[in-house]
Amino acid sequence: MLYGGDYNPEQWPRDVWEHDMRLLREASINEVTLNVFSWAALQPDEQTYDFSRLDDIVELVSNNGMQIIMATSTGALPAWMSFKYPDVERVDFDGRKHRHGARQNACPNSPTYRRYAAELAGKLAERYSSLDNLVAWHVSNEYEGMCYCPNCARAYRDWLRGRYGSIDHLNSVWGTDFWGHTYDSFDQIYPPDRAGDGSYDDPCAVLPAASLDYARFFDDSVIGAYKVEKEAIRNVDQHTPITTNFMGNFYQYDYQHWAKDIDIAAWDCYPRLGTPPSDTAFWHDVIRCLKQRPFLLMEQTPSRMNWMPYNALKRPGQMRQQSWQAIAHGADSVQFFQMRRSRYGCEKFHGAVIDADGTDKTRTFQEVAALGRELAQVGSLIVGSMPKARVAMVFDWSSWRGLRNAIGPSTDLDYLREAKAMYAELYRRNISVDVVSADADFSVYDVVLAPTLYIVSEHHAARLNDYVQHGGTLVLTVMSAISDEHDVLHQGFTPAPFHETSGVWTMETDALAPDCTVPLCFGGGASKSIEADADHHESEPAGRVLCDIVVPDDDTEVLATYGEGQFYAGKPAITRHREGSGLCYYAGTFLNVPAMREFIGSVLAEAGIPTIETDPGVSINTRYTQAGEALTFIINDTAEPRTVAIPRDGVDLLAQAPVALKAGVATQLPPFGVMLLR
Repeated sequence: MLYGGDYNPEQWPRDVWEHDMRLLREASINEVTLNVFSWAALQPDEQTYDFSRLDDIVELVSNNGMQIIMATSTGALPAWMSFKYPDVERVDFDGRKHRHGARQNACPNSPTYRRYAAELAGKLAERYSSLDNLVAWHVSNEYEGMCYCPNCARAYRDWLRGRYGSIDHLNSVWGTDFWGHTYDSFDQIYPPDRAGDGSYDDPCAVLPAASLDYARFFDDSVIGAYKVEKEAIRNVDQHTPITTNFMGNFYQYDYQHWAKDIDIAAWDCYPRLGTPPSDTAFWHDVIRCLKQRPFLLMEQTPSRMNWMPYNALKRPGQMRQQSWQAIAHGADSVQFFQMRRSRYGCEKFHGAVIDADGTDKTRTFQEVAALGRELAQVGSLIVGSMPKARVAMVFDWSSWRGLRNAIGPSTDLDYLREAKAMYAELYRRNISVDVVSADADFSVYDVVLAPTLYIVSEHHAARLNDYVQHGGTLVLTVMSAISDEHDVLHQGFTPAPFHETSGVWTMETDALAPDCTVPLCFGGGASKSIEADADHHESEPAGRVLCDIVVPDDDTEVLATYGEGQFYAGKPAITRHREGSGLCYYAGTFLNVPAMREFIGSVLAEAGIPTIETDPGVSINTRYTQAGEALTFIINDTAEPRTVAIPRDGVDLLAQAPVALKAGVATQLPPFGVMLLR
């Protein structure tokens, strides 16, 4: 298992490098990522390339027995390029032309940028692809941001011509009759920035279809820039995996769309202090399902971050717990940013394996070394194994973007939050989940959850309807299937593409005031007022944010109704409908924690999917080897001791003296404790 991360020797004198290698070996580090931000050093001017320093560090790392992930350095431009070729610099949403600085500062549609980036990637491949210890290529770094420059405007028009063929077709699909937006030619169309169509209600455009298309166009633009580097490497090296490092909570780029162009999925995981562990697990599952193979945890901090309002240290044992959580959800590496703390720059207070003073006496270094010893012992057994999920959640970038762009029905509507809320209940129940796109093969799952699937094409609706017809269980919610792939309202009884499958018609949708909820009555019971328990958590089921006024078909079963307090008291809120051989559930409101617990419990019980009960804060996940052997990870996500019943017979591979454990035996986990049962 790869254990290591970013090493930036350019920030330190050469006499420090040998010292660092000794400490990294002591910590069982077996991999370093090199050359992430070195373009200015590798190409000091337009005609000159200088690989001497990179050669030296590659030789040193190789002589110390470490593997290398080689980055292409194209995440930040050299100054000479910015000043000689201003077309490489971005223009932001407000129309400001950027000058040299920061990083990810290049326009992906700049021909100049693409030419020089591909040339550098090709030269790196020529020089280093023959290394025996090269395990992957790392193109650029943490792609981010948008551009609205003339390069992008021209490329956008060409992209629209290819997508729509004629301006009349575009006018029809976009609905440009609205507010007299009709275009006579593609040349009249500009990116939806603040000076134009994006100025109405930031970040919402007057024509949502234009904003959605620009996001899709920019996906293709950034992927295109990535691919010119990938192709330059492939001209020399046909075998070494090529990837880039994604980020969570990042709507700007559709990673599912990108998945076919990466050889292995990778992401950088930086939960804030207090982030629910289920949120982090959600993103691990998103990234794993991009390729349906193990992924690389490319970055995490071993101690603290550097860019939050306050940057708390990870508590003793927490780095280990978060690392094992990533592995439990499918990671085949544990990597850090960074190997040694920076001397200067805006990340000099970010955590590192080796602190700036070079000592091995820090708590962080000792914890990294202890985890390294564990991974050296058991990592080879884990690599290549995968979770097996009976439940899938559809996570859709178009729906995420479309609802971010929507003006109404509520500013409290948050697609990502609702997806995570439903996922959190499955995480609490220790149920493995695949977080997939709308193009996934649903036939392999017993239950498919599609919370807030706002944008649904006829094609994707047909696939989900067919899934239910053939015996699957589908869960839909308020705001499902409102718009088509162009963010234009579906016509018919909402949710129109799923009307027959869901067996409901949502006549109206009410938006609740902030912090307002509506009681929900499950199973015909009397409505109850909502009270807070001792921990200030809601103790009774309730709906929040939006409430559909649902009209069920005659053969649709009502599972819950609205309680007192609104004019629709007593009306259906949650329903179940049998269609073909399967079931479709419809939740007409967003559910608070007690309501989600009740609802998901009924869905899983009907599908025959068991919950593994644990104390709060204990998670259990299993990966299966190709030979069918089960590796079960039991993790205490909290800073308090927890008791857990061993879920199956096995041997704890992380115990100092591994012994056989019997299913059902109660065992105490220390704060942030981890067990690995074989």
